[in-house]
Amino acid sequence: MADGITKKEGFAMYEHLILLHSDYSEGKRIAFHQVHKSVLGLKDFKELTDKLKAFYPELSFGFHHVKTDAKTWESVVEYDKFFQEVFPVNKFETFTRFLADEDEITSFDIANLITSKLECTHLKLQKLLYFFYVSYVKKYAEAPFKEKLVAWQHGPVVEEVYDMYKKYGRSSINEPAEDNDVLIYKDDEFKLSVYSRFLQTSSCGKYLDVLDETLDKYESYNAWSLVNLTHQPGTPWDIVTEGGRRLNKIIDEDLIKEFTMKH
Repeated sequence: MADGITKKEGFAMYEHLILLHSDYSEGKRIAFHQVHKSVLGLKDFKELTDKLKAFYPELSFGFHHVKTDAKTWESVVEYDKFFQEVFPVNKFETFTRFLADEDEITSFDIANLITSKLECTHLKLQKLLYFFYVSYVKKYAEAPFKEKLVAWQHGPVVEEVYDMYKKYGRSSINEPAEDNDVLIYKDDEFKLSVYSRFLQTSSCGKYLDVLDETLDKYESYNAWSLVNLTHQPGTPWDIVTEGGRRLNKIIDEDLIKEFTMKH
């Protein structure tokens, strides 16, 4: 805890109450910052921070109390350079929005987690991402991330993830006659950062469990075997594309829910 008093005399002193959180997804630190003329504001501030900690038990927070002779955040930074690269917000609602974004898992996070566990081509990655999505919906009756699945020629694809990983392949997912793409390899430092990302979310256990189940079931399949599974009659891909005749259609969550209830 940073706790200090400036040495200037004859100036009004201000109590800076700071709740600091490291925002992993953006690579920066965020602070909920309030300024009071006395420590009487500490009680209300503590009540707010206790609510946050209870709502986000997986996120880490640090409380800091600093006294300076000015109301500004700059005076806090001047007092202690520890706060130099911290992004301050003085509205509780704004701070909670940042936390909600931090707690939300995206398709990129899942793709990163998959590639931290095994080497695969981006075609196989897309199929594993789809089967993870289906398994998660079946188990929890909700989508694991907001990005949409789209029915491409060779099965469901999350286009945002495709754009990120297509550099590993010599051909588009829509084109190759064989799975001749480059294997996606991630080093130990990347793997550690991926797990750290999930450990900071309130749904960590749910995501990790479903992914382990998905990989146990499908990891041994090659990419084209997985493609064939997505093309089976009655699958969401088959229904949306009308047997492959109408491509590039969104496979919505409700259709996948309906499918999981039957399988």
